[in-house]
Amino acid sequence: MTKALPDPPVDCLVVNEHLSFEDAQLYLSHLIHSASATVLDCRDHLQPHDRAKIHAVWHLLEMAKTVIDRSVECLPRHTA
Repeated sequence: MTKALPDPPVDCLVVNEHLSFEDAQLYLSHLIHSASATVLDCRDHLQPHDRAKIHAVWHLLEMAKTVIDRSVECLPRHTA
C-alpha cells in the first residue's frame, strides 16, 4: 500500500553540541540582526498599510537582539 503522506523531514539544522552559551548568544544576535536587515529591505517593496506590519516585526527583532546582547554583557568575563 502506498502512503498518503510522506514522512516529515528530519531536522536539517543541527547545532554543534560544543557551542558555548556565549557563542550561541552572539550567533543568535547575528541571526536577528540579519533578519532585521532583511525585513527592512522587504519594507521598501510593500504598500503603506503593509509597511506598518513589517515595522512591527523589525521592532520585535530589535527588542530580541537587545535582550540577547544584554545577556552576553552580563556573562562573567574570562581572563587568560
